[in-house]
Amino acid sequence: MSTRRSLLAASALVVVSSGGAMAQGAADPAQLVAVMERYAAALRSGNVDALVGLYTDNGVFMRENMPAAVGREALRAAYKEVFAALKVDLSFSIQETEVMGDMAWLRSTSKGRVKVLSSGAETVNSFDELVVFRRDQAGWKIRSYMYGSNQPGPQPSK
Repeated sequence: MSTRRSLLAASALVVVSSGGAMAQGAADPAQLVAVMERYAAALRSGNVDALVGLYTDNGVFMRENMPAAVGREALRAAYKEVFAALKVDLSFSIQETEVMGDMAWLRSTSKGRVKVLSSGAETVNSFDELVVFRRDQAGWKIRSYMYGSNQPGPQPSK
């Protein structure tokens, strides 16, 4: 086990033994997948409020080549900006999940069509995502969402 994972595991044990964490259940990975299904549906429909509602109050959305959007108002502004420029229709494929107490992460890939509204140009894109979740009394919420294209870009000349 890596040092970092060992530290995370030890931290989780401290939180659990102090009574600060909710019991982990076998259904937790399925609940993370359900959050991602709601995320995909909101992304397809351009529903900013539904997307923001999936995040914690201090949630973070990290886009390629853009500053991170931190907090509900910044999230709302970032998704409005996305939908003003693009129509997004992605399907997510969950690659792995891990749950430790009230924190979890999920790695996924996504593929689908992205249409640039100003030009009408439509492309097929694919991405890698890493999503960190926090569980509260209402259930699992996105704490941080990061993505990047997994398609090769232009190669530098040699």
